[in-house]
Amino acid sequence: MYLKRKIDQELERWLQNPFHSPALLTGVRQCGKTESIRHFANDHFAYVNEVNFWKNPDAKDCFGGALVVDDMIRSLSMEFPSFRFVPGKTLLFLDEIQDCPRARLALKSFKEDGRYQVIASGSYIGLNLVGEVLNATPKPNGAEDVFRMYTMDFQEFLWAKGFEEKSLDFLKEHFRNRTPIPEASHQRLLTLYREYLCVGGFPETVKIFLTQNSFKAAYDKNRSLIFDIKGDASKRKDEEGKPMFTVSEVARIQQAFDLVPSFALSENKRFVASRIDGNGLQRTNAVNYLINANVVFPVKNVTVPALPLSVNRIENDYKLFYADIGLLTSSFDFDEIKATYYDALGLSKGYVYEAAIAESLHKQGMPLYYFGKSSGLEIDLVISYQGNATLVEAKAKSGNAKAAKMVLSHPEHYGKTKLIKLGAYNIASTGEVLTLPCYLTYLIGEVEDDLPLACPFALG
Repeated sequence: MYLKRKIDQELERWLQNPFHSPALLTGVRQCGKTESIRHFANDHFAYVNEVNFWKNPDAKDCFGGALVVDDMIRSLSMEFPSFRFVPGKTLLFLDEIQDCPRARLALKSFKEDGRYQVIASGSYIGLNLVGEVLNATPKPNGAEDVFRMYTMDFQEFLWAKGFEEKSLDFLKEHFRNRTPIPEASHQRLLTLYREYLCVGGFPETVKIFLTQNSFKAAYDKNRSLIFDIKGDASKRKDEEGKPMFTVSEVARIQQAFDLVPSFALSENKRFVASRIDGNGLQRTNAVNYLINANVVFPVKNVTVPALPLSVNRIENDYKLFYADIGLLTSSFDFDEIKATYYDALGLSKGYVYEAAIAESLHKQGMPLYYFGKSSGLEIDLVISYQGNATLVEAKAKSGNAKAAKMVLSHPEHYGKTKLIKLGAYNIASTGEVLTLPCYLTYLIGEVEDDLPLACPFALG
């Protein structure tokens, strides 16, 4: 059972580009990288040779000598007798490539040679940046086309539920024209969105949910994934096969993972690294591990919500969100899953929606920030959208967004901004404020790339 993914189209465009380099897919474990690559490879190549450096550590020796394509192919054919290398018909798939840095370095040789297509993938590409063991192998420049893959977003979840892409085009039309979605469809999509909040976007979890029609089965699968993700640091090995992280480092990483929802549900929502055991550098490394392994992503505060946001960011003042909403909701008891689906979650409902909206924008590749002052003024998220600094307020229920209106009404203090309100609303646009249903977050930054940068929220 293959679930259609957005990466499918990206890989199609990659292959059709005559100037492409070997592809490198990175993303959190279990987001579907391997399955998507295999699906794509089997559709386009007569011969697919797959090497998983985690499962086959001896394969690293095939890249130990001179990185000459014929020499590497000869070594791979000896290690894997079933491999076939036919120019123009063969794909070499290098999985968990971070475990063999010289294989990543070899991508440049394959690009220059041009006879064989290569796709590499890995969940821990950035781990050379943290921990006491550093990997000094140089990385090639200009020899990779890098793709970031995420767990399934709400649109992909709808595809998995049987919605055809064309049948969802009406949502884009309403989004473009700023017209309300018919009420029956709106209510149905709100229910499906709560379903997605409960299940999340890990493909195996979605498959279990679809085949068993059981929230409990999906919850149990996500709990297993949480256990595996928390234990991954203890499994990482360096080039000599020794543990990459000490027992204390692993404990700090697990502690940082567990603290994400507790801080998010606190009054100021900021992640306080001092709650992690150890000194400052050790705490930072624990957080950086989770970021580099694509398990969490940071949303940093800005001194003022004005462009360029990256210049105004406050490096050590940030929120942390899980990379998949299922990690958050499955960290709760199952009774909270029920409450989420029946729209009765209570005080934590606002954070669940904020986390889901942040995750959706993150999956669009949008840099995210927030704006918070010691006075208590706080904006959930701030993005650059259509050439404007744009406040994003996530509302589990209808609300007035008082803080956002304060910022909007005082451009002399905060700069000129616009506002997007996301919640159980239907589509509406008034002046500087665009109101959207939370289930359409995935369209922000996707369907209007061809519009003028200064295009106002209210079209026509």
